[in-house]
Amino acid sequence: MNRFLIIISLLLLVFNTSAQKVLSLNDVITEAKTKSIRSKQIENRYQNSYWRNFSYKKQFLPSLVFDGTLPQLQRAISSVTQPDGSEVFVNRNVFSSSANLRINQVVPLVGGNFFVGTGIDHIRLSGDANSTTYLSRPIEFGYSQNLFGFNQYKWDKKIEPLFFNEAQLLKNEEIEELSKESVNKYFDLLRSQLSLKNAEKNFLNNDTIYKIGKGRYGYGKIAENELLQLELSLLNSEIAFEQEKVNFELNRQRLATFLGYSSSEKIELKLDSIIPDFEIDYTEALKYANQLNSALLQQDREIFEAEMNVARVKSTNRFSIDLTATFGLSQTANTISEAYIAPQNQEFISLGIRAPLIQWGLGKGRIRQAKTNADLVRSTVEQAKIDFDQEIFVTVANFNLNKKQLSVSKRANEVADKRFFVSKQRYLLGKTIITDLQIAQQEKDRALINYINANRSFWRSYYHVRKITHYDFEKKTLIEN
Repeated sequence: MNRFLIIISLLLLVFNTSAQKVLSLNDVITEAKTKSIRSKQIENRYQNSYWRNFSYKKQFLPSLVFDGTLPQLQRAISSVTQPDGSEVFVNRNVFSSSANLRINQVVPLVGGNFFVGTGIDHIRLSGDANSTTYLSRPIEFGYSQNLFGFNQYKWDKKIEPLFFNEAQLLKNEEIEELSKESVNKYFDLLRSQLSLKNAEKNFLNNDTIYKIGKGRYGYGKIAENELLQLELSLLNSEIAFEQEKVNFELNRQRLATFLGYSSSEKIELKLDSIIPDFEIDYTEALKYANQLNSALLQQDREIFEAEMNVARVKSTNRFSIDLTATFGLSQTANTISEAYIAPQNQEFISLGIRAPLIQWGLGKGRIRQAKTNADLVRSTVEQAKIDFDQEIFVTVANFNLNKKQLSVSKRANEVADKRFFVSKQRYLLGKTIITDLQIAQQEKDRALINYINANRSFWRSYYHVRKITHYDFEKKTLIEN
């Protein structure tokens, strides 16, 4: 029976172990990039920019448009002018329909619109008078444009490519930012996981030491004050152990849901002891950042948008002409076939003039406001570029410093762990006092936390460098997600 229980226990242990996900930092980052809600949001934002750029390009291609009325019916008593000039009221039932096919082509250079089309209209009257009429337009073409006006297409050609390139770079930067967020979630749980194990060891150590202390107290080798101190340490370590259980469970759920798992998913983390061994040169980092960071493209785009606003305000506060010209052929008849026989020329030309005469300085004020805003944008961008260079310097310096601090904290953790072991053995042999042991334990706990925090700082700075430079200095290659 005992053998059977032992076998069952081993099977359950194996099952629980196999069901538990064991993840490294790289595993967490990879899964966050593919499964997390944040990764879907990044892709959705990029797709939005992609289709905006797609639409921008397609607006310069010819478009084929059909429009028509099939049919329109009107029944009414209306006034009709007679040949002698008199007016009479008659019952009229008007059945009308139309069909038009048109090809439109924008002219980006000047901001105009050219079209070629064909169409036919049909009107049938019934009531006091019956008639059927067709109006054909076998071909017509025309052109419309606002002379001296604002040309949106001209500015789109400057701004839209920048906007899409910015979106492409921003996607890479958001993915690296997601990696930084993954680092935080990973080390939150890893800290709780290691702290939990450490708290359990402390509890077991204090329990053992307390039991030994009770024996010594019974033999009169230690004072009651020292025994009470041992008991207090045991109680404090038990409270700390229970608190770490809660912290671990909370951080485990946060990481699981962040990665798209169920909140009940069992996760165990492993710490990679291999640290990338390279340093970053500021000049090299600055070169890649100035070439590839989305913030610089955004600044260029903001300058263009401010200049575009100036051009738009100027165009609405000065003399302008709207030109529309249409040429083609048309014919009317009682049948469709006759409506296409011997079509006649038709022309239409319109020049609409708009000239602000008296505005009491309103137009001048709007133009000066737009220019002032453009100057503000330029000065803001100039300052932002200076700040950006300083940010690169600080980022590179922090990375190189964090790398050294990680190496030091790793060794300090090993030393503190060994010192505690030696202090524990010396106390068990009665060669040191309890205060020295407690100090060694506290230093061991602090060294472990410092080591975890140093790991976190290093990997955060590692992915921050990748984010702002778009360059992998470890592999010596550009980052492409």
